[in-house]
Amino acid sequence: MESMQTTILPHVPDNPDSTKSYLFYLHGLIVEEAGIRPKSEEHGYYEYELILEELARAGFIVISEAREKGTEIKSYAENIAAQIKQLLANKVPPGNITVTGASKGGIISAYVSAMLQKKEINYVFVAGLFEKCLQDKNLKLYGKILSIHDRSDKLSITPSLYFQRSEGLGQFKEIVLDLDIGHGLIYRPYREWIDPLLDWVKTG
Repeated sequence: MESMQTTILPHVPDNPDSTKSYLFYLHGLIVEEAGIRPKSEEHGYYEYELILEELARAGFIVISEAREKGTEIKSYAENIAAQIKQLLANKVPPGNITVTGASKGGIISAYVSAMLQKKEINYVFVAGLFEKCLQDKNLKLYGKILSIHDRSDKLSITPSLYFQRSEGLGQFKEIVLDLDIGHGLIYRPYREWIDPLLDWVKTG
């Protein structure tokens, strides 16, 4: 297979190419708190840059930045939603747009989905659909939704409760892995979540 030039950008380009596929990657909280290669006592290093490179190698233009410490979820979601609207305004088909959120990035992604209300956009939640966030009655998902988490995750991740309350879903699917790595699933570009993500986007 011929090598592709990988593209990783902090935000959407001014003149996006409407023939390309765009993937927003929203990282977990630990990157906000401790930098781009933080280490957790429990899960080891969060390989943020390796994850971006793996996604870019799959052919996406990857949009991602290390958020500032204490980033407010809804205001950051508005920022991402505005960038997606920019892509749509430049004739990028919604099916060519994927939002991938890991842990806190998943919460942000859920709000992006609720704000945009577009059924054709792809969303992939990696250990990101938390039961605690369902207290917000307005938090409903729209789009083509894939949720992946490890069965041993100690946090309460409840995709089915999100699916039940969301009338605006396109296709939706939940994958529960048995890797016994808990929330460490988000720390590396494991094939067990990368491959289903790629399949999900391709089967649009």
